[in-house]
Amino acid sequence: MLKKISYKEQVYQYLKTAIIKGDLGTREIYSEQQIADQLNVSRTPVREAVMQLTNEGLLEVRANRGWTVRPVSTDDLREIVGARIAIEGYSIRWLAAEAPESLRQKTLMQLGMVQEKSRTYIAGDHTHYEFMKLDTEFHTLLVAATGNSYLIRIHEQMRTKLEQAVFTSLHHARRHAQAWEEHAAILAGVGRRDEADGMRAFMLHMKATSRVFGLP
Repeated sequence: MLKKISYKEQVYQYLKTAIIKGDLGTREIYSEQQIADQLNVSRTPVREAVMQLTNEGLLEVRANRGWTVRPVSTDDLREIVGARIAIEGYSIRWLAAEAPESLRQKTLMQLGMVQEKSRTYIAGDHTHYEFMKLDTEFHTLLVAATGNSYLIRIHEQMRTKLEQAVFTSLHHARRHAQAWEEHAAILAGVGRRDEADGMRAFMLHMKATSRVFGLP
């Protein structure tokens, strides 16, 4: 039982990373047996991982043919940005204006550590995945600080789709550096307990993100 669960989780993580990086194409049809042979496992953990990724909106099952990667649509991007503005915007306002000082300081320290780690990937042309993971960790920490289980759950549900979109966006020239600077401005606003400044920086970050996503 434990071994079976472990294999399923490993297959899930493998497929999710391959989807985010674009190693699995959206125009290809894959089979459970194909992945099972590639990873040297049985079809059961592959089937379970595919089912979970399908429920998360990352895969589409083709009847009697296999499954394919679901591309990130314009509607997906628009809805993700809207949801982030609602959830992360609330989180920033709460951190700046209402959070207990001890929690705010702890969150600022965690965000600062993520910023420091991501600094090393600012100029990297081949480190999009590493920078993307730290980028999403920054935003996840903002939401986690609220302790609001509903916001945290919704944000987590769209995290992989967000990572898929952000990874692609980072291929734009200087996007690593720009995103890092935008995060720094958000961090500075929250650090000063300046709710308006923190939100202004966040909305500029969302506008830049929308432009990179190709949204109006």
